[in-house]
Order: sequence, then structure tokens, then C-alpha cells
Amino acid sequence: MFKFVRFMKDTLAQTKAANAFLITRGPSSLRIVKAALAEADVQPDPAWSDSFSLAEKNGAAYRVWETASTYEGHPVRLIVVESSALDQRKGKTLEKERVKEAELLREEQARWERHPFSCREDAEQALASLKASLRPRFHRVKAAVEEIVRPKKRRGRPKKGVEPEVETLYLLRLDVEFHQQAWEQARRKASRFVLVTTVPKEWKGRTMDAREILKLYKGQISVEMNFSFLKDPFFTDEIYVKKPERVAVLGYLFLLALAIYRVFQRRVRQFITPERPLKGAGGRKLTRPTGQAIFQLFEYVKVVLLKLPDGRIQRALGKPLTYEQRRILQGLGMDESIYV
Repeated sequence: MFKFVRFMKDTLAQTKAANAFLITRGPSSLRIVKAALAEADVQPDPAWSDSFSLAEKNGAAYRVWETASTYEGHPVRLIVVESSALDQRKGKTLEKERVKEAELLREEQARWERHPFSCREDAEQALASLKASLRPRFHRVKAAVEEIVRPKKRRGRPKKGVEPEVETLYLLRLDVEFHQQAWEQARRKASRFVLVTTVPKEWKGRTMDAREILKLYKGQISVEMNFSFLKDPFFTDEIYVKKPERVAVLGYLFLLALAIYRVFQRRVRQFITPERPLKGAGGRKLTRPTGQAIFQLFEYVKVVLLKLPDGRIQRALGKPLTYEQRRILQGLGMDESIYV
């Protein structure tokens, strides 16, 4: 938490000095984030935006609500986002809580039914204590004192013709019912997160509403995924250069390689359509193939070197290229001559 606070403070100052803007996801432990989530909980439905999706199909639906605050002297916008796609870990935690609560309530039911009271006053006191201690999140519990009359237990066999003695006892009855509305509300709260941003509501004539901010934030993943290979220890675990300047140069070479990789991937995707998908490794149909999936198709292209009688070296393919390999090369304006 301390690291994030320090990071936010420094980053806000740096982005302001650079005349740039910040969009980040605020941790739920941050005071202004807690306040925004609490305020969002009491907002009526009309205060939230209409449901919308950022994906063309099968994407999560979102609703947003916005407020404002200040952080370390910097004005910020707080955008509370509610997603229909509940985080898997949060979903499992909620389900565990629900199951545990149901088990505890069943145990309470069985415990009080096994221990009747001899007088109503004691039963009423136990009922009041029980109601004060029970605070279920996902269940409705109705507890009441029930009077029962039953034959009094005696030792030995009862005598013939003698009416058995009866006793009046008092039981605590618990009626437990799953609270669907509370469950759905808890899931909605768990699916909410807060974006902290310094982007103004209008920038260069463009309206930067809460939906647009969420779109920008979600768009970061496409950039971050491209840099995943730069974080791979295979590439950056050990760098055998001595001077910091050479490390910086190597970093620029990595960035150039990434740029070429992205251009290559983009050009291939331009002629791959859902109607004519690419058949990848293992027979998978790819409509948006990654550069890595494309390279896998060319992984086993073998080039044979033939030494001619006059001493010249002739290159030839070990076996003809497949249809998919030729299709990619043609789409890139190339042919098999790049190998031979």
C-alpha cells in the first residue's frame, strides 16, 4: 500500500510536469477509493450509465458512475466501474463465504433444536441473544420461540391405566432462507473497481466521459501484451554488456524488434478473415493470429544446400511449402525465393 501511495504521488507530479494524464486502477484500500465505492453503493440505478459493452461479441457488460476528489493536492476523477464479468478469485471467495454461512446456520438450527428450555423467559433471552449474534450476509433468518407439549420422560415402564405426565418445553426454531437479492448485490459490489484519472472531461474537442476513460484503460492490455516478451527472463534475465549506455542501446534494439513484429502481425491479419481463417499448428482455425502463431507455421521449413560439380552452392527447399505457408508469403508480397 505504501509503495502505491508513493508511486501515485510521484506519478501525479511527473505527469503534470510533462503535461500528460494518468489513468490507473486504484486499490480498494485507498481512502478516496473506499469513499467512492461507498458512495456508489447508495446511488439509485438512474445515476449509473446504461449498460454497454466494449467488445464486438461475447464481451463483458459495464455500467459506470463518476465522482471527483483530490489526492495529494491533485484533482482527480474517480470512475466506479461495474462489470458483469466477476473476477474468478472474488467469485470463489464469495461462494466459499456463502457455503460456510449456510453450514453455520444449519449447525445453529440443529443445536437449538437439541436443547429445549423449561421456561419461556429463558427461551426469550436466548432468542434475543441469538438475534444479536446472527448477522448473515446471504440468508434471511426468522427465529421464534415455539412451545411444545410432550410426555414427560420417566424411568421404567409406565403403569397401565395411568395417564402419562406431560411437560411444556420451549424450542428456538430457525427458518433459514437463501437471500437471492443480497447475493446478487454482493456479487455486483465484488465486480466493481475504481479508475483514478486526471484526464479532463473534454480534451482537444473530444468528450472524455467515463465510458471513454474505461475504453482507454481497457485498451492498455493490447500494448502491455506486446511487451510481455521483453519481461521474459529468456530475453532479459542476463544481459552481457558492461556499460549502462549499451544496456540502453540493447533496449532500443528490443523495441525495434517489437515494432517489426507488430507490423508483420498486422499485415498478416489484414488478409485473414473469419470466412477464410488461417489453419495454425495442430489444425486450429485462427482469425486473428499472433506473430508467434504465424512463426510456428514456418518453424520446420528446411533448406537443403547442394554443392554442384563446379563448386557453387545451390539452395533448395527440403519439401514444398504448405498452402498456408504460401498464402502468408503471398499476402506479404513474397514467395519461396526468400529461402532459396
